[in-house]
Amino acid sequence: MDAGAIAAMATQGSQQQVAMQKDVAVQKKAMESQEMAAQSLLEALPDIGEMQATQGLPEHVGQNINTRA
Repeated sequence: MDAGAIAAMATQGSQQQVAMQKDVAVQKKAMESQEMAAQSLLEALPDIGEMQATQGLPEHVGQNINTRA
């Protein structure tokens, strides 16, 4: 191999490494963005402890279970 071929291979390997690092950085940024969006959605959900299961329903609803054999 001549010096030019060796230099070309080294440059190509370096460029591939930089491209891989860029791709990883972009993927991490996308994952952080998705995590923030998911966290916002979770925070927007009402707290189930504050809600009543029978909110707005008559008191007799949910007292009995209808079954058939």
